[in-house]
Amino acid sequence: MFRNASGFGGLENTPLARPYYYRNFIDRGWEKDFIQEIANTSILEPLTGCNQSIQFMKQPMPTPWRRYDNNQLLVPETIVPEGMCVALCHRAYKAYKFDKVQIRHLCERFDAFESSLLDATYQVLAKEWRCQLLTGMAYESSKQNKGANAGADCNINLGTRAAPLQITGANIADSIARLRVVLEQSNQWIEGQMFIVLPSVARLAISNSPYASALEMGSCVDCSTLVTGKLPGQMHGFNVYMTDRLWSEFDNGRLTYAVVAGNRNAYAFIGDIVEGEIENLQLTFGIVYKMLAEWGGAAIQPEALAVAHMSFSV
Repeated sequence: MFRNASGFGGLENTPLARPYYYRNFIDRGWEKDFIQEIANTSILEPLTGCNQSIQFMKQPMPTPWRRYDNNQLLVPETIVPEGMCVALCHRAYKAYKFDKVQIRHLCERFDAFESSLLDATYQVLAKEWRCQLLTGMAYESSKQNKGANAGADCNINLGTRAAPLQITGANIADSIARLRVVLEQSNQWIEGQMFIVLPSVARLAISNSPYASALEMGSCVDCSTLVTGKLPGQMHGFNVYMTDRLWSEFDNGRLTYAVVAGNRNAYAFIGDIVEGEIENLQLTFGIVYKMLAEWGGAAIQPEALAVAHMSFSV
């Protein structure tokens, strides 16, 4: 702040100071949305309309073939259809009240204020969606694809809440490979459709792993993590996403994450703002912006999801 030679404040310290108002609002910074990259967001669209639930039918699972001897009587078996129903279980609202005097005083800046507010309102909602999606994936994944005895032969350790995998640069590649093996043993691996969601702290382990030297691998060009700061394509065939919205637990001085991996069509999820209106308040010059959101989802292919409990050394 400038001062006069007399030591007193200048014009800017008086009511005569004339401010200039910057037209744009400074963004607070929001996480890039990745829900459509790791979940099927179209299959549940009827739930945002007139339908209250959707029924899914699973492919029948026959028993093994029976041995046959000459003239043997056949024993027919009964196949019972297997299915599941998915409904939207979450609903929330948002309401903002403004006085028309406030709107008039904001003049031409109100449109920018309104746009910025509505964008931030949606971002807060989307953040909650990401948390619930990742938590749902962790809890609803197949029991065969998580825990200390995962895999078809129960011999792959993916960690537990009490005893997570201790991840360093030396073993992060091996730990991710375990998730791939489990999904392959479940016959759910489809090239190009697989994802893994890691916490942002995993970048510290990656920077000390073989992936950091990807520039030296094969014909890879300009893909060193240490140079670009970006992950070199896929890791063991997984498309990699990083977020701090993963389920986590702090215990005994250690932060454990439930790292989720799987097929992008394994979990169905939908979220939308289904109602929105502006209402004039009676006996006042106030108006209210009202919004109603609904969302929900479920694992429609639990065997196509895998979870590893990991703790990262930092």
